[in-house]
Amino acid sequence: MNHERRTGQWLGVTMLGAMASAIGGYFVLLAPVFDGAGFLAGAAAQEGRVRAGTLLVLLAASLPLAGALALWPQLRHRGTRLAPALIALAAACLAVTAVEQGLLLAMVSLSQAHATAADPAAFEPVYTMAGGARYAVHYLALLLSGATSLTLYTSLFQARLLPRALPACGMAAVALHMSAVLLHLAGQPFHFPLVAPAALCQLATGGWLLARGLRPGRALPRAYAA
Repeated sequence: MNHERRTGQWLGVTMLGAMASAIGGYFVLLAPVFDGAGFLAGAAAQEGRVRAGTLLVLLAASLPLAGALALWPQLRHRGTRLAPALIALAAACLAVTAVEQGLLLAMVSLSQAHATAADPAAFEPVYTMAGGARYAVHYLALLLSGATSLTLYTSLFQARLLPRALPACGMAAVALHMSAVLLHLAGQPFHFPLVAPAALCQLATGGWLLARGLRPGRALPRAYAA
């Protein structure tokens, strides 16, 4: 029981830590660099801010993988077959996020060259291409992050490691989040109200796990693991 409690608390730490790191990286540190004069003109003077934001975003993508690896023994014990998929999706999300942040740092180098160039306008087509590539990879990372969260909640629901209302609400909320991303990719404005339930569910689930840990119990029959 103590092992299940510790595993659940660690999973709660990873969920809350990933949420805090993503908010700090994307919204607190990186978002202001894109405002004002724009990233191409302003990032060179804010290199430290961009690098710090990049590290926070990578931390946010690393924590779900750490949580999935810690949860693996509990999922195997309960008989669910989603544990390998959870780890694979978390690893893929981390890899794609690393590519995204690498492109962002390349854009900082373009901004630095732009700041000292005799003809700054010559860098704009290259920046547009790099920005478009980063934009595409960013939304792929968002979809993979959503798929990872959906698999996590489904695993917790199937294995009965939490009161079932928590992962059930999480599954529904993540589906709304992924719908918002897909609608935006289809040309619609990004609907932040569709994202809020996923954030609230992650906060609630992470808080519950931190306070209570995982629910102890026996392995599921094979019929439930199928």
